[in-house]
Amino acid sequence: MKDKQKGALADIAIYAAAFGIGLIPFMCIEDIFAATAAFTAAATFVVFIASCALSDVSAYDPYWSVAPVVMILADMIKYRLWNVNAFIVLGVVCVWSVRLTANWYYTYKGIGHEDWRYAQYREKRSAPVFLLISFFGLHSIPTAVVYGGLVSGIFAIRAEEFSPVSLFGVALMLAAVTLEYISDRSIHRFLRENAGVQKTCGVSVWKYSRHPNYLGEISFWLGLYLYFVPLYPEKWYICFAALSVPALFLTVSIPMMEKHNAERRSDYAEYREKTSALLLLPNKK
Repeated sequence: MKDKQKGALADIAIYAAAFGIGLIPFMCIEDIFAATAAFTAAATFVVFIASCALSDVSAYDPYWSVAPVVMILADMIKYRLWNVNAFIVLGVVCVWSVRLTANWYYTYKGIGHEDWRYAQYREKRSAPVFLLISFFGLHSIPTAVVYGGLVSGIFAIRAEEFSPVSLFGVALMLAAVTLEYISDRSIHRFLRENAGVQKTCGVSVWKYSRHPNYLGEISFWLGLYLYFVPLYPEKWYICFAALSVPALFLTVSIPMMEKHNAERRSDYAEYREKTSALLLLPNKK
């Protein structure tokens, strides 16, 4: 059995244990938002312990794409939310989850092959400091961001009445998933064709945005908010929770990736000069 397959089986076991532990506080709390928050907090702690035991923070990577489906489904079952909004939200989130998890598995190499961002923190910090960074910055904060983005969905699945305006949110979410698929497929092909060459991908949608995959991810969560708004217009302020996702990408993910690419690719400065950072825009002359 290959390292990739062994690692995937280990991750399945970790997540089965994490979600099983998460169900304990989830079933003991009545309020749906508090129960879901307790579920994801407990599950994240289990994954954190596993990542420490394996010395591999990348064990947390699938959490972003897998946990939302589990949380929505658990809410539907516990609170008996069998309405049209619940099934639509669950369906679209499942489409998003399958694509994102499949992309994770495509690039996955197995336990011990830690993401370069985590490896940087591990190399530059002492063990106790890295442990704190790992728990708060690499596990807890992303979990809180995912929960913040999912609040709109939790509200939506509780609504008995369906609003046709919510279909704009569905359209945006599906468009976002399509953009992510195109982004990932084109860059994987580019990297295969240019193996070993430190060259910047400027083909397909990457010609118009330096981070089209991040644009797709941000758009998906904004689409979930757009689905929610027509159902609860008086709770528009939930946008502050939904904005946690773009805030994470704009302040952490994109700056780190920009620095990383600039250090590794000699043509990145020229690419950055003419290509939009996030939005799909025509090249600058």
